[in-house]
Formats: sequence, structure tokens, C-alpha cells
Amino acid sequence: MCKESKILLLISALFTFAIGLSGIFINVFFWKQTNNFKVIVIYNLIHYIATPIFFIVSGVIAKRKNGAWSLRIGLVIFALFYALILLLGNKGNIYIYLLGFVYGMATGFYWLAFNTLCFDFTSINNRDTFNGFNGSCAGVAAAVAPITSAYIISTFKGMKGYNIVFAITLLIFVILVFISMLLRCKSYGSRLDLKKSFKSDCREWGIVRKTTVLWGFRDVTIVFVINILILETTKSELSIGKFALIGALISSASYILVQKLIKPRRRRLSITIGTIGSFLAVTGLILRIDNRMLLLYVVLDALFLPFFIIQLSSSTFNVIDKAHENDMRVEYMINKDIAINTGRIISSIILLILLTTSEGLSSLKIYLAFIGLMPIIAAYFLRRLKGLDGSCQQGEKSS
Repeated sequence: MCKESKILLLISALFTFAIGLSGIFINVFFWKQTNNFKVIVIYNLIHYIATPIFFIVSGVIAKRKNGAWSLRIGLVIFALFYALILLLGNKGNIYIYLLGFVYGMATGFYWLAFNTLCFDFTSINNRDTFNGFNGSCAGVAAAVAPITSAYIISTFKGMKGYNIVFAITLLIFVILVFISMLLRCKSYGSRLDLKKSFKSDCREWGIVRKTTVLWGFRDVTIVFVINILILETTKSELSIGKFALIGALISSASYILVQKLIKPRRRRLSITIGTIGSFLAVTGLILRIDNRMLLLYVVLDALFLPFFIIQLSSSTFNVIDKAHENDMRVEYMINKDIAINTGRIISSIILLILLTTSEGLSSLKIYLAFIGLMPIIAAYFLRRLKGLDGSCQQGEKSS
């Protein structure tokens, strides 16, 4: 791997550590202030709506300059988000929807740039290796961060622990801004093709889009649901940190395992293992929500999900490579983000409807059953990729 790809891995690891410190506790922080699950869902819904909008804005900047510029802007806005959290304090619940918008803005800038730079600094020959290292490094960071912040939060009374954690996160993002200055990449110097950003003009990319939409139904949406369930079941932020530590360690090991064992001829098997395992993880919670079932979910989900995620990530980039449209990588990244956030938005709206029409855990169990099935359906489409090598035939329309 080149020097820039190694810097990008460092940025990814520190970014994951920063988000691990505060990201999983942001929803808990708002939950403790509002005790209203629907408010948390709306906060995340606004985040999901804002993200693709700023993916496009980030794309415009990336095309005129390069991806490093968008990455730096995203990191600066993340720092601004945590500065606002510290500034607003206990009044954050009043501005919760504004904060959701700012977080979506930061997410849009950062992930468009990160995904584009991942493409620029890797090739079809080392992409699985990069994604494997990225997953394992991020897994270690995600293991250490939540238990650290959970310990800090549990040690101090009231919201003081939260403020300390958010201040540390702010500092890390400031450091990340300076590290991002080390990245050197060529200037794209072209205009964003909005038409390309919204459509699919080959069969293989159409398959990637369908898979990504379906994956978006589950994706990060399930994370805030599970964390609040853990808090309500255990009544302890430290339990969230312990569960996150267990999950991250297993996930990191699983990413390494996939990198070592899964070669191109085994990619379909990897997808099958990943999706069936992740469905089994959710099945336990559909039957019963308690400490044991939550722990079982964390273990199974962390173990099996990397088998699916690595194949989806690598296939996405490989399709662009095989389509010989490297100069359109920014448009493809926007296209992909619109797909995944479409899934997230629809999923969040469904959860809101269920919470409004039914009471208690029954609505959450229905929702968990619904999103638990989505990766299996997504796998059906992903397995249809020709050879799972990203081949994309020009002129073949998406169905």
C-alpha cells in the first residue's frame, strides 16, 4: 500500500476512536434528557436526510479541488458539532434537530471524501487487503473507545462525564484536521455530473445500488436502537461500553479472519455466512430482550457481519474499476450514499410509524424482525454480481 493509504488508515482509526468515544453515547445523552424514543429517531432521521445533501456539496468541492479538501471540511464540522454539544450543555435537547442537521453535514463531507480517497489510494489487487486492515484497525479503536468513555461517564455524577468525553472527542478531531494536511492527492479539476450521481447506467452498478439500499435499512439504524435497549435493560452506561468492547474485539478478529480466508472464489460463501449470521443475531432479540439475548446479539453480529461488509465495500469499488469510469468515482460515491441513506430514511420512518401506532416492546420486536431480514435480501442481489469481481458491461441497463 502507498504512503497515502497508510495515512488514510491512521485517519480512519483515529476517526473511529473519536466516534467510538462519543458517537454511541450521543443518542444516550439525548435519551437521558428527553426520555422519548421518537425524538431520538427523528434526530437520526434528520441526520440521514442531511447526509446525502452534503455528500453532493462535498462532491462539488472534491471535483473542483480534490477529496482531501472535503475530508478536512468534514473533520472541521465534526469538531464544530462537539463544540456545540459542549456549549449547549443540558439545553441540547432544545436544539436536538439542529444538531442532527450539523452531524449529517459533517457525515456527508467526511464519508464522500473518505470513500473517494479509499478508491484513489487502492487498486483492484489490494482493495480487500486495505478493507481488511481498515476493518481490523477500526475494530481495535472501536474496542478501546466505548469502554473508556463508559468508564469516564460512570465515574462522574450527572452530565460531567459526558462533557469530559465530548471535550476529548473535540480535541481528537482538531488533531485529525492537522493529520489530514499530510495527504497529497491529485486535483480532479472537473465538474460534478449530477445526472451520473442519481442514475445507474450498467447492470452491475444497479445491483450494487439495490444491495446498498437494502443494507441501509439495517446499517447504523440498529445501533442506536440496541444501545438504548442495553441502557434500559442494565440501567448502566458502563454496560454499553462493555458490550461495545466485546463486539469490537470480536469484529476486529473477524475482519482479519475474512482477510486471510476469503479469496475471490469464496466471496459468495462469505456473503451467505455474513447475512445468515447477522439474521440469527437479531432473531434472539425478537424472542426475548434481556441481558443474555443482548450479549448474544453483540457477539453474533460482530462475528458474522464483516463477512458481508467487506464483500459489499470491495465490490462497490471494483464495479467502478471495471466500468473504466475512474474519473466518475465522486459521482459513484454520491450515488452509493443516496442509496444507503434512502434505506436508512425509509427504515427510520417505518420505526416512527410503529412507535406511534403501538406501545411497548412489541413495536421494536416487529421492527427488529423487519430489518433483520434486509441483509438476506441484500445478499440475494449482491451474489448476482458477475464473478463478484465488479465486472460491469457498458450499455447494459440496470433492471
